[in-house]
Amino acid sequence: MRRSAGVNMQIKELYLKNFGKFSDRTFLIEDGINVFYGENEFGKSTIYAFIRGMFFGMERARGRASKNDIFSQYEPWDNPNYYAGVMRFTSGGKNFRIERSFDKITKSASLICEDDGEELSLEQGDLDVLLDGLTAVSFDNTIAIGQLCSQPNQELAAELKNYAANYYESGDSEIDVQQALDTLKARQRAVDHQIKQEIAKKEHLRSRIEQEYDYVKRDLEKLKNEEWEAKSAQTEEAVSEPPEEEIPVKPELRLNRRMAALILAVMVLMIAAEGALLFYLADSAWKPVWAVASVVLDVLLLWRAVRFAVPKNNRKKELGSGDSSEKAEPQVQRRRWELGRIRANIHEKQVRLNNLSERLEELEASGFEVTQTDKKKQAIVLAQETIAQLSSEIVKGFGSTLNEKASEIISAITDGKYEKLYIDEKLNMFLLTREKRIPIERLSRGTIEQIYFALRMAAVDVLYEEDFPVILDDTFVYYDEERLRCVLTWLRSQKRQVVLFTCQKREIEILKKEEIPFHMN
Repeated sequence: MRRSAGVNMQIKELYLKNFGKFSDRTFLIEDGINVFYGENEFGKSTIYAFIRGMFFGMERARGRASKNDIFSQYEPWDNPNYYAGVMRFTSGGKNFRIERSFDKITKSASLICEDDGEELSLEQGDLDVLLDGLTAVSFDNTIAIGQLCSQPNQELAAELKNYAANYYESGDSEIDVQQALDTLKARQRAVDHQIKQEIAKKEHLRSRIEQEYDYVKRDLEKLKNEEWEAKSAQTEEAVSEPPEEEIPVKPELRLNRRMAALILAVMVLMIAAEGALLFYLADSAWKPVWAVASVVLDVLLLWRAVRFAVPKNNRKKELGSGDSSEKAEPQVQRRRWELGRIRANIHEKQVRLNNLSERLEELEASGFEVTQTDKKKQAIVLAQETIAQLSSEIVKGFGSTLNEKASEIISAITDGKYEKLYIDEKLNMFLLTREKRIPIERLSRGTIEQIYFALRMAAVDVLYEEDFPVILDDTFVYYDEERLRCVLTWLRSQKRQVVLFTCQKREIEILKKEEIPFHMN
C-alpha cells in the first residue's frame, strides 16, 4: 500500500575525503542498479558505513565500547584527526549536498540545496524532513541490509505498530502515538513519585502528632496528680485549724470568771470596812500601819481576781492566737493559688490533647479519600489503556495490509512457491500454504533470508512516501542461483535505486544473463 505517489530519492555522488582506507576518493552512483564488486578488504563495508554516516552522523561511544564502535572502526588510516566526507543526493526533485566532519576537534555538518544555494539547518530537522522521518534504526531495519544482518529486530515491530496507530487513528503519521504513550508513562512516574512524597509527608506528620500527643498526655497525668496532692493538703489544713466561732468555751474558764467577780465584791466590802476603821482610828498611832496593810491587802485581792478571770494557759493561747492567724493566712492563699494554676494548666492540656486527637482522626479519614493526585494518576492510566487498546485494534487492521504487501513480495521472489506470508505484531512470521501454517524456523536458511527481505521491503513501502535507495552489502550469501535471479528481477521492477556490494561475480553474471541494466563501480 502506497499512501501517495512519491518521488525517488537517489544518491548521486560519494566523496570520501578521509574515511577508513579511502582518502580523496569519489564514487558516482547512477539510477537503477549499481554494483560495487571487489574481494574482501576492497572497502565495500566502508562505503556502506559512509552512506549511513552521511545521512545520520556518527558518534564515538564512551568507555570500553569506544574501542569497537563504528566511529573507531572507520577512522581514517592516515591522519585520523581529518575525518570527513561529502554526499550529493536528490530528494523531491531537488539536488542537495551534505558535508560532515566526524572528528572531535572539527566536528561539523552542513546541508545545502544546490539548486538555489539555500543552506538548510540540520539542528532544526530539515534533513529529517527530506528523509521523510527515516531514522538510523529504520535505515538498519528496512532499506539497508548489512552483512549477515538480514533479520530485522524488534525495533521494526515497534515502529510498524506505532506508524499504524498514528496513521489510521489520526490520518497523520506525524502524530507519534508511541511518543504520547512514553510521555504519559513519564507523567505517571512523576505522579507516583508525588504520591510517595505525600504518603511519606503524611506518615511523618502522623508520627510527629502521635509523639506530641504522648507528651501532652503524660503532662496531663502529672498535673492531675499535682491537683490531687494540692487538694489533699488543703483539706488537712482545714481540719487542723477550725474557725474561732467553732471553738467551745471550756467550763473551767466560766468558773474562774465567777470567782473573780466574787473576789471583787469582797474587795468592795473590805474597802468600805477599811474606810470605816480608818475613820475610827483617826487619832490612833496604828492608823498608818493599818492604812498600809489595807492597801497591800487590796492589791493582793485584785491580783488574785485577775488570775482567776484569765488563767495562765488560756492567756498564753490568746496572746499567741493573732500571730498564728496572721502566719496561716498567706499559706492558705498560696495553696489556693497553686491549685488554681494547676487546674488552668490541666484545662489547657486537655484542650490541646483533644485537638491532637482530632488531627489524628482527620489523617486516618484522609487515607480513604481520593486525593487530587490520585485522580490525576487514574486519568493518566486510563489514557494509556485507551490509547494502547485503540492502537492494538488499529494494528490488527494494519497488519493485514503489511501481510498483503509482504505476501506479494515473497510470491514474486520465490517465483510463486510461497504465496502468503503472515506476520504478527511481534514480527513472528509464518508461511501459509493450502495445507498448513509453517513457522519460518522450520524452513531452509535461504527461504528465511527471502522472508526477511520481503518483510523489510514491505515495511519500507508502507512506512515512507519517499522511494529510498536499497543498499545491500553481501546480502545474498545464502541465496541459490534461482533465488538470486528472482530477487534481482524483482528489484528491477521496483524502479528504485539499488546499491549492491558483493564479493562474488554471480550477481553480475545473472544481471547480464537476464539483461538487467546495471552500473559497475
